[in-house]
Amino acid sequence: MGNTSKNTDEKQRAYKKAKKLRRKIRKAEELKRNNDNRVQDKELPSKSAKWRRVGIEDGAKKAVDRPLDQGYNEDRINELLEERSAAKLEKNYKVSDEITKTLVKLQIIYDDDRKQWHTRIWKSNNF
Repeated sequence: MGNTSKNTDEKQRAYKKAKKLRRKIRKAEELKRNNDNRVQDKELPSKSAKWRRVGIEDGAKKAVDRPLDQGYNEDRINELLEERSAAKLEKNYKVSDEITKTLVKLQIIYDDDRKQWHTRIWKSNNF
C-alpha cells in the first residue's frame, strides 16, 4: 500500500512540473507576440539613424515650430542628442544628465527610440 501513495506523489510532481513548463512557454510566446507588435507599431529607426526634428505633420501632436534660443539651431540640438546617446552607451551618466538638463531648459522633447525631437510652447514661470 505504501507504493501507491509514492506513485501518486511522483505523478503529481510530474504533472506540476509539466504545468509549470507549459506556463513558462505560454508567457514566453505572449511576450514575443507583444514585443513584435510593439516593434511594428513604433517603426524603429536603424541604429545608424540620425536625430531629426519632427512636427505635427510627422505625428508629434504637441509639437510647435518655434525658434530655438540664441546660440542653438537644429544642427546643434542634433549634436547634443548624439553626444547624450554616446554618453549613455558609455555609461557616462553625469555627462548625459547635464545634456538632458540643457535640453529641458530649452524645452526640447525627445524620443530616444525613434531618434526624434520637437519643441513645445514656452511655459512661463509665472503661474
